[in-house]
This record gives sequence, C-alpha cells and structure tokens, in this order.
Amino acid sequence: MNPLVKKLEERLLPEFEEIAGKIRREVPNIGVKVLSFSGGLGIYLGHHFSINCWLKDDYYNDNDNLDLQVSIEQITTIPRISADVFWGSPSYYAEAEFYKWYGSFEENGLIVTDEVLEDLYKDLPRLYEALFEALKRRKPADE
Repeated sequence: MNPLVKKLEERLLPEFEEIAGKIRREVPNIGVKVLSFSGGLGIYLGHHFSINCWLKDDYYNDNDNLDLQVSIEQITTIPRISADVFWGSPSYYAEAEFYKWYGSFEENGLIVTDEVLEDLYKDLPRLYEALFEALKRRKPADE
C-alpha cells in the first residue's frame, strides 16, 4: 500500500467511523457507510476516503445521497489532495470544500505536504458540521 494512503487511512478512517456512528444515532432515516477505495489509471491513480450517506425514506428525491470525501489524486507522481461535502447526481452541489480540484490538469490542486495535511485535519470539524446540517435539511442548500 502507498505510504500516503496508509497514513491517511490510519488517520481518517477511525474518525470517519465515529462520525458515521453519530449520524446513525442522531439523524433519522439516513443510511451511512465509510469507504476507502482506489480509482484511475497511470499518473491519475487516486484514492478516496468517504462518509457516504443516503436518504432511506426519500426514494423519489433526485438528490438522495451526500458524501464527505477526501481524495488524493496522482499518487504515483506528485500527489494532490481535495476534500468536500457534496450531493450526488443530478445536482452535485458542494455544501463545503476544503479544496476542490477537478483534476483536468496535472499542475492543478494542492500538493500534499505535512502542512496541507495539518490544515485538512484542522478543517475536518467544519466539513463534518456541513455534512450534518445538509443531512438534517435533507436537500442541497441551493434548493
């Protein structure tokens, strides 16, 4: 396993599991799962850590899933990081962002350094709060 992925997995997954437990206890009719997965090919290989949530009782709502996701892109070259709280299709509305990188160009994105990781860790409580507020509202803030 890539050392950066291992470092983030050890730091993020226990905290994500705690937040998932809190969601299960405090927000009714929400499904929640913590995920860690890889995707992409070649220089665009990435890894994603996610608290994936879905509205259990709102099957007909187009915006029925919400994620807090931390993504590392370009693991094999110069790793870049982003994190956000966003609704799924069709809106893809971002409730909050640490940094949003769209990955179209190699030079974009925050290069992963110890300082950037510390900034992310300090910003996680704000992202957790945005996740909870959006789940309680049960729809994107722009609706």
